[in-house]
Amino acid sequence: MKRVMVFGTFDIVHDGHRHLLREAAEMADEVIVVVARDEHVLELKGRLPMNRMPDRIETIGWESEVTSVIEGDEELGTYHVILEHEPSAILFGYDQDELKENLDSWLSENGKPEISCVFASAYMPDLYNTTALLEQMQQEGMEVV
Repeated sequence: MKRVMVFGTFDIVHDGHRHLLREAAEMADEVIVVVARDEHVLELKGRLPMNRMPDRIETIGWESEVTSVIEGDEELGTYHVILEHEPSAILFGYDQDELKENLDSWLSENGKPEISCVFASAYMPDLYNTTALLEQMQQEGMEVV
């Protein structure tokens, strides 16, 4: 059974995320979503997510393409989730260059070159970009943490 894994914060699930999940579902029989821990989002993006991890896990789990949703590793960059779930492929969002570079190195160092790493196509990135959506919400007077 082919299994594809995607990583993300999934703070505000939008059509760009749904596009990523559709592409993942086209690649495999199972789609495993790895949701970043709040503290990792803070470290990497300089802000906490608007929605906490349990809520983000629940929300992304409602998407029809998703087979399972798991928490990201406790320690950033260890990728135990890959060893545990053994995906045949990892699909990155069009803007996850740094993650792909980091994972490519990790896979090579850990003897997992058989796991293919590919980028999803962008889907209206000017419209469906979480950072831009959060900025728009702030401009409209909504509180964004």
